[in-house]
Amino acid sequence: MGIRIIAALLAALLAAKALAQTSVTLSYAGDALVYDGELSAAANQRLFALYDAAAVKPHTLVISSSGGAFNLGLALGEWVAQHRLRVHVPRYCNSSCANYVFTAASQRELGYHAVLAFHGGMDEAHRQRDSYLARFAPQRQAEARQRFATEVKEARQRELAFFARIGVDPAITSYGYQRFSRIMRQYKAWSYSLPMLRRFGVGPITISDNERWLPRPADHGLLMIVAPQRYGCLPAGRVTDLLYDCATDQPLPLSVLID
Repeated sequence: MGIRIIAALLAALLAAKALAQTSVTLSYAGDALVYDGELSAAANQRLFALYDAAAVKPHTLVISSSGGAFNLGLALGEWVAQHRLRVHVPRYCNSSCANYVFTAASQRELGYHAVLAFHGGMDEAHRQRDSYLARFAPQRQAEARQRFATEVKEARQRELAFFARIGVDPAITSYGYQRFSRIMRQYKAWSYSLPMLRRFGVGPITISDNERWLPRPADHGLLMIVAPQRYGCLPAGRVTDLLYDCATDQPLPLSVLID
């Protein structure tokens, strides 16, 4: 399949650079697989091998990942769905991790301040077309444009089949761009309130220690879509249990996030 261009091209679109080398381990109790770091082909294969080798199969994937290329996130999501694993995000699950791994789980758990950041997806791949075409000489532009279109179409079909299989609305990966385009010039990614996630078919979700969930993004601000016409912003690095008005930077009542 012609996914290699998409894999290389969308690594930048769908992931932030990982802070440390990816590690994949089996928990001491043997009931969970722990995936810590950027998605990679090697890490995916190690995860699959650990599961296959386990006499008693782990039932949970604990993941903290900034994301990775489209095909890596989708492959991991397909595997999670196939094995009906629950997914626990103690710290962050961004980009292709949120798009395809968190959505694929049979059950989901978020840490109290865990970041779940969506962006990218094949419906928005056209945003990267010009940067891709810029790599080619003028005489190769037509060929490159056709190849790009063909491979994006192929990848989009695979993505749509995946979302149909897990019962999730594929618009989850592009909703922020389509509904909040002006604000998305300021923020690279967005998240959703728990009721909004349910609207897209993502549930059930529990919060660790039965706390209220409020993400705390460390490096980049995050748009929080509370309802189809309601939103707030989470500024990066601001250690507070408040949601802010994106225009005025004034605190909003937390009641907007109550499930």
